[in-house]
Amino acid sequence: EHRKKMTNKRGRKRKGSRGANSSDVGSHFVTNGQAQKRRTSKKMELTSSSSTEGAAATPGSSGRMTVINDEWQTALESWKQIAPLFKGYENKDIWMPFYYDGECAKHLKSLGFKKVHHKKQDFFNKLSDVKFVEKIDLIWDNPPYTGASLKERVLRALVKTSKPFSMLLPSSILHSKLLQDITDLDQVQCIIPRRVFVRKTQQNSVPFKYLVWLCYKMNLPKDLIFV
Repeated sequence: EHRKKMTNKRGRKRKGSRGANSSDVGSHFVTNGQAQKRRTSKKMELTSSSSTEGAAATPGSSGRMTVINDEWQTALESWKQIAPLFKGYENKDIWMPFYYDGECAKHLKSLGFKKVHHKKQDFFNKLSDVKFVEKIDLIWDNPPYTGASLKERVLRALVKTSKPFSMLLPSSILHSKLLQDITDLDQVQCIIPRRVFVRKTQQNSVPFKYLVWLCYKMNLPKDLIFV
């Protein structure tokens, strides 16, 4: 009887500790081993660069810290999709602070926006250039998604400038407490594209969903615009 109890106990243990594998679990489940591999891989992806769009500087650094997968060019078709809503800025100073390969400024200029500022510069350091910031009429770009803390730093800095801005962000930003805490919600508007096309340099465009153009102090004709 003692041996029988021990067998049952071991049997229950085996049943309860059955490991998951990729063939019988969904994509949102990872084992401890897989999670460790992902954490290790994520750390290895971090790289310092001065030429990545959607990259932000670490404090006191002239370089930029980004995750490799953040390095995307917003394709011409995505700018063209929303350009008519920005017609009032065609002859005004537009700052695109997040640099990847320089093509995004060319895209905007090809759509009739004549005064686009887009260089390899540290975003946070450039904010201290008071004369430059004062002359800017609109900050418009695809910022970094490298972690919640970096995204929060960028948004807080943008709001602090008191300048109109439009940033391409995950739609989850609309549910965040951060947005409620740092903005005047009466000044928040949103452009919702069905999809946004992005690309790596010299590669074909790929569509992304669940992204929105978060607009602030822009006085668009509607607070919610679908394109």
